[in-house]
Amino acid sequence: MIREVLVTAIALVAAWNSSSLVFAPVDESQFRQPVPRVQVQRSSLTPPPALGAIRDPQPTLSKNRFKDAAPMPSQLALESAAAPLPRPAMVKTARPHPRPATALQILNGAPVPLPPASLRNASDLSCIAVAIYHEARDQDDFGQRAVASVIVQRAALPRRWGDTACETMVPTQFSFLTSRYDYPQIDDLAAWEKAVRFAARALIEGPIPELKGADHYHTTAVTPNWAPDMVRVRLIDDHIFYVDPRSSAL
Repeated sequence: MIREVLVTAIALVAAWNSSSLVFAPVDESQFRQPVPRVQVQRSSLTPPPALGAIRDPQPTLSKNRFKDAAPMPSQLALESAAAPLPRPAMVKTARPHPRPATALQILNGAPVPLPPASLRNASDLSCIAVAIYHEARDQDDFGQRAVASVIVQRAALPRRWGDTACETMVPTQFSFLTSRYDYPQIDDLAAWEKAVRFAARALIEGPIPELKGADHYHTTAVTPNWAPDMVRVRLIDDHIFYVDPRSSAL
């Protein structure tokens, strides 16, 4: 019907413009088009959509749709999972070695340390104890203390033998040394413990007064060539102790 009205209006406008307005009957059947069969069947089977559905093309979402869907992992989580940090096979803890007991701690009852493997980087306590062990472990207590006293007396004259007890102990002065720092193995731990305690006492108390500053000794089995130039002090067990007259001038 609308198309028929539009065609009639267009014809009237055209005739008006050409000044030859002619009224003629119009066959309405030529403007009518048959309804396609598919549309007729569709219209007969399904009702037309509601007005609200045409205006709102968005589908209706279920209330449980977001609850059922699995959450998407963030980009940061994906990167972390793709390249995990390596895990160490074993964790090691470095702890400092305990310091050896000092001379005063030894005299106060601290445990005696084991003998050092050599005199390299050894303490004065260890150096004196090693000398007592190898030089006088077969002597009585006073004889072992006398050997320690000689070493401490020499350390008191640094310009001659050395600044420390360890520096005074060289192979040319102590025959038990097999090299500058090496000596035979110490296997008598009871004698070693006794030597350590005598060494600690010598470091704390200093030289024995009865030796009158003796800084040399030798066994009765030998007569060294330097002995005649020394002042003999006394005989203790099988060791003879001397004072070097040159030491008093230093």
